Amino acid sequence: MKICVYSKIGEGKCVCEDAAMVAGTIISDSYFEIQTEQTHTVAIADGVGGNAGGECASRYVLEKLNEVSAADVSAEYLKQFIEGVNNKLLHYASSSSGKENMATTLTGLIMTSDSGYLFHVGNTRIYGLQGNYLKQLTEDQTTYQWLLNIGQIDAAEKCNKNEITHCLGGGNTQYASAVCVKEYDTLNAYKRLLLTTDGIHEYVSIDELEDFMSGELSEATMQLLVDKAKRNGSSDDQTIIVIDRM
Repeated sequence: MKICVYSKIGEGKCVCEDAAMVAGTIISDSYFEIQTEQTHTVAIADGVGGNAGGECASRYVLEKLNEVSAADVSAEYLKQFIEGVNNKLLHYASSSSGKENMATTLTGLIMTSDSGYLFHVGNTRIYGLQGNYLKQLTEDQTTYQWLLNIGQIDAAEKCNKNEITHCLGGGNTQYASAVCVKEYDTLNAYKRLLLTTDGIHEYVSIDELEDFMSGELSEATMQLLVDKAKRNGSSDDQTIIVIDRM
């Protein structure tokens, strides 16, 4: 199994609020690659840019997530663990002057030999590649998606598509009330898995993502995808993780 991460700071930004974690290593604004057959936690976090301290929140949560015992994991244990991390983040933020409302999204996987666990809050995403087609395995927790779900199509088209409804932190425990944890016994059906922040998937079409995921996986091809998002108007941080099981 090959896992690659490409993370790039957004245009004109002083700090990258995106971060990723693979095999206990935190990656931000850099490239990382590992070949492994071991069970690892793989996660991506996007610090909320409207709240000071987003870069602190994303890294703090990923560092705490590294303490998960993959050997003993269950859906109930993982959900309680993430809720505990959120409480620790709120406490940490409360003592950080000017950054009390720091917040981050969090999306990731813990893969075992015969199944896996998906966890998600916010609008970072996981896709699975079957054949040449991508299936989105997470649902965005955004105002846009909520309006679509209740049939308010016109209102959805007029709203800010990146406005999240749930996250970790944010100065209020309620923002983490929609943490989603699922056990998947079909993860082995996906030959590649893709994790992205919204600086990528809001600016690159699903067809372009499928072309990328069906082709050669390298630092160069990941950079091309990031460059494409930039050309399409993305000034946000951009982070991609690919888990290649072929």
